[in-house]
Amino acid sequence: MTDNTPRFTYEDAEREQLRAWIRLSASEKIDFFEEMIELAYCSGALNPQRLALRDRPANTKPDGTQ
Repeated sequence: MTDNTPRFTYEDAEREQLRAWIRLSASEKIDFFEEMIELAYCSGALNPQRLALRDRPANTKPDGTQ
C-alpha cells in the first residue's frame, strides 16, 4: 500500500512563509514592524540600561571595567 498523502516539508513551509511575506504590501510590512517595535518597547527590551549593556565593548564587564 502506497501513501499518496502530499508531503509538506519544513523547507516547503519556510518557502511559503517567505512568499507570503513578499506578497504583503509595503504598508502591511510597516504595520508589522511598528507592532514589533511596540512589543519590544512594552516588554522593556528597548530600555536605555538594556541597550547600554548591549552596546558596551566586548572586553568590558557590565559595570564598565575591564
